[in-house]
Amino acid sequence: MEPQFIIGRNVSDLQARIERDGEDPRTLDVGINLMLYFVYHYIPRPPVSPAAAFSPYGALWIHQGVDRISRLPDNLLGNIISCLPVKDAARTAALSWRWRPVWLSAPLTLVDSHLLPDCGAEGPYAIGGPSPCAVTAAVSWVLAAHPGPFRSVHLTCTTMNEHRGDMARWLDVLATKGVKELIFVNRPWPLDLRLPTTLFSCTSLTRLYLGVWRLPDTTAVPRRAAFPNLLELGICLSVMEDRDLAFILERSPVLEILIITGSQTGVRLRPVTACGASYWALPTWRTSRWWMPLA
Repeated sequence: MEPQFIIGRNVSDLQARIERDGEDPRTLDVGINLMLYFVYHYIPRPPVSPAAAFSPYGALWIHQGVDRISRLPDNLLGNIISCLPVKDAARTAALSWRWRPVWLSAPLTLVDSHLLPDCGAEGPYAIGGPSPCAVTAAVSWVLAAHPGPFRSVHLTCTTMNEHRGDMARWLDVLATKGVKELIFVNRPWPLDLRLPTTLFSCTSLTRLYLGVWRLPDTTAVPRRAAFPNLLELGICLSVMEDRDLAFILERSPVLEILIITGSQTGVRLRPVTACGASYWALPTWRTSRWWMPLA
């Protein structure tokens, strides 16, 4: 495998090289933004949207003096809350005493871009803009305050290298609180930040997408680690060793869909069998999108 120019290098080194070559160092931000837009294009869209107007007055509309919505069973109220962005889900606690305990028990959807001042309306956060530290703090608060489970969690706004402690705690909390879907993107740099091995603690996952990471070093992962419920796995613009990807696939016994998009390094798989299907060697193209139905 030929050496990669960007992998393992920090921003300062690359900027210095660009300046020595007489180029504008801001071109580095442009290139990284293009990479991020590539990642954001391929990851799944959040299951909820803040675009729809939310009015507490509409929710409290009383027909003939009866608040019929608040009289619905807890499971239906929980379904309503699960379909709301996290800010609106939390606001339901202010509607009436009836709603206060419901949002704490409802499966929550957490999308960090919805915590931006514009709720992510302007699209992905660009490199070079203000660091959304308030969003990182808000994510930590929501994960700590809500007992779970988490229906879907999209974490795409944080420069993970600057928040490694938060990142590790998030995975621990999500594992404990039964996350079902996790979309986890590292906002570079570095482009090959290693995912913590605590990712393997998230055994409740049914859908997992990873963007701009280096896969965990599986030699440090307990052999019994597994994703027993994982149905769909997407890996975008990431660095992976053949053995690490094979380890994940071997321990995903019900996996149906595997997507590899724009791998930073070529990868080949030795033949393994899961669910009666075989994974064979993948060509080492770095800009291809591989969609493999395995069921």
